[in-house]
Amino acid sequence: MSEGKLWRRLIVAVVEEAEYGVTPTDLSTATLIEVVTREAAGFYEGDTAERERVRQGFGAFEQTNTAPYTSRQIRVPYAGSGTKGVPPSFSLLLRCCAMSETIDETVGEEKVIYDPVSTGMESVSLLWWSDGELQVMPGVRGTWTRSSDVKAFPYIQFNVMGLYQRPTTAPATTGTLTPQAKEVPVNKMNSSFQMDSFMARMQSCSFDIGNTVVHRHLVGYEGIHVTDRRASGQLNIEAPRIDDYDIFPKIESHEIIELSEISFVHGTEEGNIVEMVFPRAQLSAPQESDSDGITHYQMDMRLLPNGNDDGDFSLIFR
Repeated sequence: MSEGKLWRRLIVAVVEEAEYGVTPTDLSTATLIEVVTREAAGFYEGDTAERERVRQGFGAFEQTNTAPYTSRQIRVPYAGSGTKGVPPSFSLLLRCCAMSETIDETVGEEKVIYDPVSTGMESVSLLWWSDGELQVMPGVRGTWTRSSDVKAFPYIQFNVMGLYQRPTTAPATTGTLTPQAKEVPVNKMNSSFQMDSFMARMQSCSFDIGNTVVHRHLVGYEGIHVTDRRASGQLNIEAPRIDDYDIFPKIESHEIIELSEISFVHGTEEGNIVEMVFPRAQLSAPQESDSDGITHYQMDMRLLPNGNDDGDFSLIFR
C-alpha cells in the first residue's frame, strides 16, 4: 500500500482561458502561484437532492449531487512583482475576480492598476497539484479579501469557484514561476494611511471586494458568474482629537452623508509598493475600544462607485 498524500506538498498554477471553461492543452503556459497557506475547501460541492421512497422501515435515502462544482481558497502575499510596471504573479486571479488590468509604461512612473468592472469579466483555469494528483478547475471566477493588521504580514485571500473535473494522476506542470517580491510587515517603517489627507494612526484595515459568485447549471449551459459587487471594509484607528481631524461629520448620516477619501500605501521599495485607494468611502457603525490604554475607533467602510460607473476602489502596484 502506498503512503498517504502529504498535506504540505502542493503546487498551484493558473492559466488564462481564451474561451470560457476551456483549459488550454499546453499547460506549460501556466503561471505558478506563490501560496502563503493551504486552506481547506470543497473539491466536490454542489446542490443535492434525495431520492426518497416510501418503505416499511426507517433509514436514510440516497443523495445525488445535481450540479457539481469545485471551490478553493488561495492566500497569496500582499506584495508586488519586485519590478515596476510588471504585474504580480497572482495577476490572473485578480482578473478572474471581475477586475481590469492596466499597465502604465510611462518611464519613471511605471505601475500596474487594477480596477473593478461590471462587464467583460475574464476567466481562468486553476491547476491544483496535491502531492502528485492534479485537479483542473475550468471556468474559474471568484472574489477576494485583504487583511492588513499592524505587526503582521498582509495577504490577499481569493475564494474562487470553478467547474468540476475529477482529479487524475499527473506530473507537476512545467509552467513559469513569475517574479514575486516578498511581503513586508505592516508597521511604521513600511506603511502609511491617510483619511482626507490626515495621517491617521492605523491598527488594521481590512477589505472585501464583495463579489457575488454563482454557479449556473441549466440544461444546455454551465458556468460561473459574478453577478454583483458590494465592496466594503473595516478600519481600526487611534481616535483622533477633534482639533486634528474631526471624524464625526464623516460617521454621521442622519442629516447629510459626507464621504471620505482613504488611501493605504504599503511598501517602500520600487516594484513592491502596493496602494489601495478608496475615493468615496462612507464610514459607519463606529465603536470605541481600548488599545494599550489609548482610545481607538473601529468603523465599517461602505465603498461607493462613481455614479453609474465602477471606480469604488483601485489597487495599484508601483
